[in-house]
Amino acid sequence: MTLYLTVSTDLEDLVIDYIEVRLVTSETVSLNWDESEIERSDSGFQARCKGVYFDEEYANGKLGSLRGMQIDGIGIYSEFGSYSDIVIAEMIFEDAGEQYELERFLPYITNMGRCAVS
Repeated sequence: MTLYLTVSTDLEDLVIDYIEVRLVTSETVSLNWDESEIERSDSGFQARCKGVYFDEEYANGKLGSLRGMQIDGIGIYSEFGSYSDIVIAEMIFEDAGEQYELERFLPYITNMGRCAVS
């Protein structure tokens, strides 16, 4: 599974470590990935995250379980050591030629009280 993100931020080196989501089953899982490619712009970045996991298990074949999910929190990292709210404007999951675009809860704007900064 691959995740495509469009993120607005004023941090030049911001990296998203993980995204914690609540599935419609009320189960909370941490989305992680093997590798990411990031294309930065003045207003943020676009990322392609390959090899998506649900906690410790590959998410391949589980696209349907993401439908109706909600973002609970985001772990971010910045070398500058500062932080700021970020906006996830787009999240598209792709698996075996199928796509799911999270629209209902976007844009997602962090509240730094809920967003883990490492």
